[in-house]
Amino acid sequence: MESLYYNDYYYIGLYRTETIFYLFPVLIINDMNQFVKNVFLFSIILLIVIVCIECLLLTQTNIYSYKREYVENHLDEIRVFLLGNSHVDQGLNPQWIGDSTFNLAIQGRDKKYDRELAKRYFPQMHNLKVVIMPLDYFDFHFGREVNVSDNRNKEDKYSSTYKCMYYKYMGIHEDGCWYWSEVINSRLNYMSRFFMTTDEARECDSLGYVKCGIEKRRQGWKNERLPIPIDVSKEVNEMMYNQLYFNYKIIAQMAKNQGARLVLLATPMYKTFQNGMNDSVKNEIIKFVNKLKNEYPNVEYYDYTNNEIFVDDDFYDSSHLSDSGAKKFSLLISKIVH
Repeated sequence: MESLYYNDYYYIGLYRTETIFYLFPVLIINDMNQFVKNVFLFSIILLIVIVCIECLLLTQTNIYSYKREYVENHLDEIRVFLLGNSHVDQGLNPQWIGDSTFNLAIQGRDKKYDRELAKRYFPQMHNLKVVIMPLDYFDFHFGREVNVSDNRNKEDKYSSTYKCMYYKYMGIHEDGCWYWSEVINSRLNYMSRFFMTTDEARECDSLGYVKCGIEKRRQGWKNERLPIPIDVSKEVNEMMYNQLYFNYKIIAQMAKNQGARLVLLATPMYKTFQNGMNDSVKNEIIKFVNKLKNEYPNVEYYDYTNNEIFVDDDFYDSSHLSDSGAKKFSLLISKIVH
């Protein structure tokens, strides 16, 4: 009896073990199917949320959308047109230049975007007389940087941010892509625009000038935004050089077609920045300008790097002007314009 009982128990246990063995893969497959369904459902919900935020952001004013709208509504009125990066959007105030001036410059702008904006707007600007742009020391690295800091790497990280802003709000698609998501790519605090007033979100005044009040200047401003050391013994990256020249060449040609002057500026720099500049690179800039002038007589160049009228209070950091400095600089440029 004990043997029979043991055998029965053994066979029953074996049966249950075999059943579990065969059912286990089925259970795993069912769990996997449910997991895939959950992931798919979550992805769909996430996509819908992203699309909704992207669409809602289109309804919120920002510096890109404002400047585009202004230009397109005043194409025949603008006579003096400012392009470029933060050295111009913070450094030149149209109020002090006058003559129907608008500042389309935006911080961090790559020259390829200036080129595309020129191609789009210049042919429609029938009263355009002067185009003003910076010619920056920063542009002449050409792959010869020494000890690139985290601050410079940060600029590369923001390239995707700028790309999505120009694609989405200025309609520039220079590499053929149709859209570049702001939610996914932007490192700017875009969500804060939902809680800003229109003027706060716009960032600039009605003529595109971005004010840098000296009261907001940080304690170590003299050593902020210094130039990166350049090793001139290294070979210049010819592709980078040719791309920069191509961008300026197109802008010069588009201005020439409208009978307009292209005024290139080396903007004022604080003495700590000047001390970090390489004389060989300065000579390269002069050669670059002369080459451009020989091909386009409408090009002019003015170097205000070490202009002595600018004092400490005229600088926001080592390479950007404060509001008082922008007024001084704008009055100087006004004389050139007129």
